[in-house]
Amino acid sequence: METRAAWDRFWSYDRQSSFGTGVGAGNYGEAIAAGWRLFFAALPPGSRVLDLCTGNGAIAVIAVEAGHKLRVTGADLAAVRPAAFVSANKRLLKQVRFLANTPAEQLPLEDGSFDAVLSQYGIEYSDMDQSLAEAVRVLAPGGRLRFALHAAEGSVAADTRRAIADADFVLDDCDPFGRASECFQAVLGVELGGASGPLAQTVAQARYAAFRDALKGLADRTATAADAAMLVSVHGSLTDLFEQRRSLDKAAVDARLAELRAEVEAHRERERALLAAALSGEQVAALADRLASLGLVENRISEQRNGASLIGHILEATKP
Repeated sequence: METRAAWDRFWSYDRQSSFGTGVGAGNYGEAIAAGWRLFFAALPPGSRVLDLCTGNGAIAVIAVEAGHKLRVTGADLAAVRPAAFVSANKRLLKQVRFLANTPAEQLPLEDGSFDAVLSQYGIEYSDMDQSLAEAVRVLAPGGRLRFALHAAEGSVAADTRRAIADADFVLDDCDPFGRASECFQAVLGVELGGASGPLAQTVAQARYAAFRDALKGLADRTATAADAAMLVSVHGSLTDLFEQRRSLDKAAVDARLAELRAEVEAHRERERALLAAALSGEQVAALADRLASLGLVENRISEQRNGASLIGHILEATKP
């Protein structure tokens, strides 16, 4: 699955941020939100704010809530529509202008049209050479830039490597979707009379056993998995689908299995993209030098941490 399609799918669910992705999941926790609240509170009242790679507006919502009548725009390459999917913070989301299908490398915005340009775990997925120049172009004189960037040496990247291995196990090793398809077809053939005789019974029993082995494999891995929630979700969905098998026709079952597989494939593609986008401290320092070459001053690098764990790098600068 292509990365852009994976993000289109991700943001078409009821989730505010890319952390804590359960139904109706809320915004970032204090480890991330606190720094943004301080940043927005320090902006002059009525400042124009551009949140690049906004997703469903997690940071844009904090801007509206923490700032002083800030005028907030969120832009994202994905086909984002927070009003259609996000149940939380609806009042705040209505105060944000969203620009979907908008690449950070080519912003349809006028020069100097924002007093603050920012991104939380987003702009590093873009072509940084072009997107940095665009961010500086649309930043007004005196404006502030703040980027939070995935840290290649951080805990999120480390967890993501393990989570990719979990997805690989599901898609490439365990293959519960393929086993489920074979099981459902054989079992329903016997149950509904489409197949009969000792051979049909034997085949159905063998395929049911293979399906149960796949479910057991998912359950066993959950205990040590980085992405236990994904494994539990797949296990539960397949179990429910088996229980509903008699109420669904083959086309409906096949469609549901294909959808479940596509969800895990999209999940793995996003995780691979995160690792590819994550930056080392040295790379962030090079970005600071790039901003200086584009005319920005007061370049500062700091860290985003959750306790002792490094989450991301913070890059800040000002346009004179």
